Amino acid sequence: MKIRTLIIDDEPLAREGLAVLCAADPEIEVVGQCGDGTAAVQAIRREHPDLAFLDVQMPKRDGFEVLENLAATERPIVVFVTAFDQYAIRAFEACAVDYLLKPFTDKRFQQALARAKGELRRNRTQEIDQRLDELIARVNELRQGGGAAAPAKPEYAERIVVKAGGDLHFIKTSDVLWIEAQGDFVKVQTLEQPQLVRETLQSMEQKLDGSRFLRIHRSFLVNVQHIKRVAPALYGDHTVFMSDGSKLRLSRNYRTKLKAFIAPPPA
Repeated sequence: MKIRTLIIDDEPLAREGLAVLCAADPEIEVVGQCGDGTAAVQAIRREHPDLAFLDVQMPKRDGFEVLENLAATERPIVVFVTAFDQYAIRAFEACAVDYLLKPFTDKRFQQALARAKGELRRNRTQEIDQRLDELIARVNELRQGGGAAAPAKPEYAERIVVKAGGDLHFIKTSDVLWIEAQGDFVKVQTLEQPQLVRETLQSMEQKLDGSRFLRIHRSFLVNVQHIKRVAPALYGDHTVFMSDGSKLRLSRNYRTKLKAFIAPPPA
């Protein structure tokens, strides 16, 4: 029996790419394609697909609103598709059947499809519905700032998400030694190996705890727990020696921040 599959994405090229990948699998029958959330709700109710590749960010209704507008008995198994969404990734980790991060490889698509097939074969309808309900509730909570009461202080990431080869790697911030701006990317140096992330150094700085991560240069953000020593250099600059042996530049414009950071508290 064929797995009736619906492709939902507002990008025509993305829909076409998914359709080509689905066509290569003899178990899959693509029963329709949609370019927005409203059409998706209608198509799901009309076609009753077993599986849907569902984009997160779409016009009219996003992927989560599509699910919110469907009864539990109407929802297919869902593989989410996203370019990158911080709220979504938190929810996916706990609740989603699987997700594809654009751009993804054929291998990553096959992994997601295999996982969806496994869910279908086990016929875990009740559990899937419960997980999707949890997902929707989690996203709504995040959209509303976690509830009626505002947090007393900002919440900082305890780990960061790094994309490598189409996969996501969740790295503890305590394992990050330093971060360097490199054009449209940042290089994240960890205890194991460096990773490139398509993000700005400023956005990374906003996510990380300022009591643990310090900007020492317009191109460098360091984990102060991994600073071994600081030595004077030319023209008022300093050299920061890190625990992995790296030598990073502390510019004089940021020197006062480091002094304030390491200064003993007043008696």
